[in-house]
Amino acid sequence: MMSKKYMITAVVFFSMALAWPGQASVLTHGPLIGHTTDTTTRVWIRADGPCKMQVRFFSKGRTIVSETIRLVEDNNFCGSAEVTGLSPKTTYSYRVFLDNKEQSSNVRQEVTTFGRALEPGIIRIGFGHSLRGSGAQDTWKAVEAKKPDLFILMGDNIYSDSTEPAKQRRMYLQYRADRYFRAFGATTPIYAIWDDHDYGIDNSDRTQPGKERSLKTFNEIWPNPKSQAVRNPGIWTRFRVGGAEFFLMDVRYHRSVNGDPDGPAKTMLGKEQLAWLKNSLASSKAVFKFPVSGSSWNCGGPEAWNHSFTFEYDALVKHIASNKIPGVVLLGGDQHTCKIAVRPKESWGGYDLHEWMAGQLWNTKAERDKGYSRAFGLITLDTTKKPASARLEFFDRLSEPHQGRRILYTTLGALRGLLDSPAGVTGVPKENLRYIDRLRPKTSGPLWDIMPVTTGETLTENDLDW
Repeated sequence: MMSKKYMITAVVFFSMALAWPGQASVLTHGPLIGHTTDTTTRVWIRADGPCKMQVRFFSKGRTIVSETIRLVEDNNFCGSAEVTGLSPKTTYSYRVFLDNKEQSSNVRQEVTTFGRALEPGIIRIGFGHSLRGSGAQDTWKAVEAKKPDLFILMGDNIYSDSTEPAKQRRMYLQYRADRYFRAFGATTPIYAIWDDHDYGIDNSDRTQPGKERSLKTFNEIWPNPKSQAVRNPGIWTRFRVGGAEFFLMDVRYHRSVNGDPDGPAKTMLGKEQLAWLKNSLASSKAVFKFPVSGSSWNCGGPEAWNHSFTFEYDALVKHIASNKIPGVVLLGGDQHTCKIAVRPKESWGGYDLHEWMAGQLWNTKAERDKGYSRAFGLITLDTTKKPASARLEFFDRLSEPHQGRRILYTTLGALRGLLDSPAGVTGVPKENLRYIDRLRPKTSGPLWDIMPVTTGETLTENDLDW
């Protein structure tokens, strides 16, 4: 039997081993700036083991300390700490501490708070989707060169096609470790929604097995504003910046099967989220209101709102019309190329309802061979003048202006007119058709080519008013 003296010695030695500097947890990924306001921000990191995380902010001789949170194995040692009490329009340097030990970093750790909500100003918002493929993701270098004040990732942020946490975590952390993404994310707030490939399998919906696992992993990895879901799970939320408000939507967790008959029972959002979106739009005081959807609104096939979810889409625009809600501009994902699609005012009794879509942020060579480009969108909002304006620009991976397409709107989806066009309209040899056309013999590639090219457009509040 061990003597009391030896027992005490063993306990002391074991305690020293736990506190041994070589055993301390260290930062492996991040820091990443998340939801930011005029007085708050969130900083996300991942460590290699259990620990306490804290972030300290510095400006003009003043130090402000975040909340302290625990990073635990159940969350893959990921977490985000919130700091409050910051000053508006102020730049802070910051440092991450794990168990009170400062973590080294080779990226600039700095964040600038926004002005007060709805305060007039000039705000630049980057947006895009689809991060797929290996190699240095230098598109983020091009994004950073345009100096957006924040960035919105609009789904397919990984292509896991799975709900398995291990696979999703591995793919998320793969690009979280990318040097270009790390440099950008350490200084610029990033918001995210999901689409099918980071929620489940291709074209997945509410029947997706294991969707609760995807929800947990999403919440581990993204420091978004708190979800507005109350009675049902989901990721929908909202945030305001400058004279704009963004409504980040969840078009997967409660989505009906695409092939179900359209009508009152078919839904993209579910009853709770649809009611939230309607009420949020009606109550918003923002000059510009941006509903953000992982599925296209005006442009697409069976996954699009205006193709097989027409009843719910029309109910939403009817609500906008009956409440005379001004300033709505739709942001849509999924389409892999830069596009503008406009629902004409004659189709719903309002103003022309613009949808802005950006291309893939990163893709494979095979996708580029299909004609998909690496590109992103940049929105500049200026509410310092009357009328206030929203300017859209498309840029490529070199930060050069990028040409997108202006898509004609049809009630069955703009792309349907292309995909179902008669064969042989132009007599173009099959081998010269775009990849998507070779998959669909009835499609004529040049019908796409006649769509007007554009590098963006500018709208004013007068264009979106009653």
